[in-house]
Amino acid sequence: MARSYESLRPLLQPWGELRSQPASQWQGDIALPPMLEAFYRELGPWGETVHESVGPIGLSLDAGGNPVDIPPLHKLWSLQAGYRWHGLSGERLPAWKDEWLTVAMEGGNPFILDMRSGAVLFDLVGGPWSPRPIADDLATAFGAIATVANAYTALGEAALDEDDDLRPQARAQVRDALADFLDGDRRGADALLAAWRWYE
Repeated sequence: MARSYESLRPLLQPWGELRSQPASQWQGDIALPPMLEAFYRELGPWGETVHESVGPIGLSLDAGGNPVDIPPLHKLWSLQAGYRWHGLSGERLPAWKDEWLTVAMEGGNPFILDMRSGAVLFDLVGGPWSPRPIADDLATAFGAIATVANAYTALGEAALDEDDDLRPQARAQVRDALADFLDGDRRGADALLAAWRWYE
């Protein structure tokens, strides 16, 4: 079922200010993909402004481990450094496909929009790129990430054991919340968490 970006508002609102951002704020030297233009226009992760010189920092979702950071539109293109091009030399990195665009990050691990198919992928840094699909579209991907973050943080200290490992019952609760978001698809929830490598 196709989801509207507006339907994600209750899921993302706990993580910071949402503000409509026009396509004119895009800094990229490629066209802004229509699905991203709509996401930022209709929802717009803005977040807090920690310092005037830095500006808004976007949303930072605590889903366990490193937070998932979704930038404001005017910072999205700079997020491609280290993936699309070398962060120091600016040289284009050939292993990164032309149709890939990093739309969020968990530490250094990118959530990647495939601009041809509209699917969102995830991969770990440090080896050859071989991203796994986590969702067929941007709305499902961001909604799933927010659902996991909301369910995980609702568990509080009960999520982890004394060794800081995720408790099996906590994983089950997060998976069930994600399955509810995915219209009752428990297999889909398991597949998404596996592709994300969430608490593997």
